[in-house]
Amino acid sequence: MNELVRRTVLSAASRIFPLMTAMVASLVGLIAVPAPDYSHIAPAFTLIAVYCWSIWRPDLMPLLAVFLIGVFEDMIRGLPLGVTALVLLTAAIFAQNWRGLVLERSWKRFLSTFCRVVLLCMAIEWLAMSILIGDLLDPTAALLRYLLTMLLLPVGTAILLTIRRVGIRDI
Repeated sequence: MNELVRRTVLSAASRIFPLMTAMVASLVGLIAVPAPDYSHIAPAFTLIAVYCWSIWRPDLMPLLAVFLIGVFEDMIRGLPLGVTALVLLTAAIFAQNWRGLVLERSWKRFLSTFCRVVLLCMAIEWLAMSILIGDLLDPTAALLRYLLTMLLLPVGTAILLTIRRVGIRDI
């Protein structure tokens, strides 16, 4: 009986790893960097996590969880509720729909698909915030956020792959 309980607990813990990494990515995005307006150009760490897990294990990154992670991030960043949820849902849906193409190919396909998804997501975020504020925002911040997110994809992917190997063994 003890072995059954241990396996059940380990399996449950492994199943929530992707969700927890996305939540941690949200918190990492809050780290203050001494740069002017950094909060406007901070890399989309959560977007990296949601994209990767939606490609690798969509069964462990359901859309309802993606939505809740987005609302959580909006609350901790002080953004209008739903903006990040919309962005993350867009990324997850595209990643899950293109999963077959991405998995069959190389890192180059993984990266090029991510480039397109993030570009779309940054455009949605910029447009949604512009509409909610009632004025067109300067697109420079969105472009810098896009570039920083792209630059950090290899690091984020390496961390998530390590977590995937270590934390999700039994499922």
